[in-house]
Amino acid sequence: METTKRGYAGTEGDVILPRVAGFLIDHVLTVFLIVGLLLATGPETTAGVYFFGAVAYLGYFVALEAAVGQTVGKYIAGVAVVNPDGTPISVGQALVRNVLRIVDGILSYAVGLVVMLVTDDRQRIGDLTAGTRVVRSRR
Repeated sequence: METTKRGYAGTEGDVILPRVAGFLIDHVLTVFLIVGLLLATGPETTAGVYFFGAVAYLGYFVALEAAVGQTVGKYIAGVAVVNPDGTPISVGQALVRNVLRIVDGILSYAVGLVVMLVTDDRQRIGDLTAGTRVVRSRR
């Protein structure tokens, strides 16, 4: 098994359950983050609340994945986002893979899960479009 800067190449098939666990952890964390930020900043309109919440949610995933290849949930679950050659992903790749959560998230993420199950490298639509993979992380 080849070790890269952030993970172990060739482990994509072993990470579906850890990915789901990591996402659930991240989802709970982002709900608390967004509620806390909304209470602290107090947007005046409903549109402001939705906009601010969406930016905070997306920002959490993009910032952490681009900076260190992992969100808090991915770290706890032992997975990381990398390029196919194991190198760190760019901010643009992190943005693309996370904006496409809108598509992957259809039917409570059933679309993303089905796509992961049928692709060889267990990629969801966001990963396929951004050219990223999720692998077991180095600790």
